[in-house]
Amino acid sequence: MTNNRPLAHWLLAVSALIVILVIFGGWVRLTRSGLSITEWNVVTGVVPPLSDQAWESEFAKYRQTPEYRIVNYGMGLDQFKFIYYMEFGHRFLGRVAGLLFVVPLFYFLFRHRLPRAHIPSFLGIGLLFALQGLVGWLMVKSGLNDRPQVSHLRLTLHLSCALALLAACLWRAFDYLSPAAIQQTPRGVRRLCAGLLAALCLQIAAGGLVAGLKAGHISDTFPKMFGAWIPTGLWAMQPPLVNLIDNAATVHFQHRFFAFAVLALALWSWWVIRRQAPHLQTAALWVLGLVVVQIGLGVATVLLHVQLGLASSHQAVAVALFCAALFLCHRASGDAI
Repeated sequence: MTNNRPLAHWLLAVSALIVILVIFGGWVRLTRSGLSITEWNVVTGVVPPLSDQAWESEFAKYRQTPEYRIVNYGMGLDQFKFIYYMEFGHRFLGRVAGLLFVVPLFYFLFRHRLPRAHIPSFLGIGLLFALQGLVGWLMVKSGLNDRPQVSHLRLTLHLSCALALLAACLWRAFDYLSPAAIQQTPRGVRRLCAGLLAALCLQIAAGGLVAGLKAGHISDTFPKMFGAWIPTGLWAMQPPLVNLIDNAATVHFQHRFFAFAVLALALWSWWVIRRQAPHLQTAALWVLGLVVVQIGLGVATVLLHVQLGLASSHQAVAVALFCAALFLCHRASGDAI
């Protein structure tokens, strides 16, 4: 491993801002603010409306959207300013995160501080930033046409791209922070850690579908849904596989109960690691603890009708859990760079 703390600190700062963006993006969605800005202006969009005329112009554009006509009809300008600033803040932070990556990247390139073999990976991270912005706009655009709701598939893709970007930055940062000598990890443990991370990614993606379909609102009881352990209508759509991504009841059902499969896998991973790779025990215990907290928050979110603070905390812990699982995988891999 190569110890390079300046590069590690830079990437950790970028990662921290990405985490804030993901959590804040969830808050934007929960407050129905994401459709308030109807255009994607990469350059001029960095400045909010500064005059009464400019505000009236933006408000007029919003009044043409289905969200205003169906959901927020009669909204006043002050209310519009609130949701506008929420979405503007999210886009502005996205630009700041991009600059926080690009500007130091050019500096380190100019000063020959980047290992030559790593330059392609940094260029890949830059492309991920651009892709994330594009996917974000396509997501917003999907809610400006016929219905006041963004595509749940595009929302999940937007979340997944953000996590891929976070993973790319964190993995390289962990590389630069790793000590020169790392204890060897049995291959079976490495595979178990990778499987746990993959299961978490699937569960987080399912959470994106739940959010996009607003499926969390359809049942406020636990563990039963609609008074049944297995509610009717889970396979009501045709073809059957469509239910896994488009049927709100099915998406909600699979998300709430797959969480316990993740818990079982986290518990099994910790038990195996405790016996075969004790140097990973602390990281595995963090993952297990966060899974338990996350399930508790998920249950509370359902029972309390998707209360904003709980729902946002549920998403924040999901990101923390993803980072912890990624760290566990990195420590288990021990790959030289």
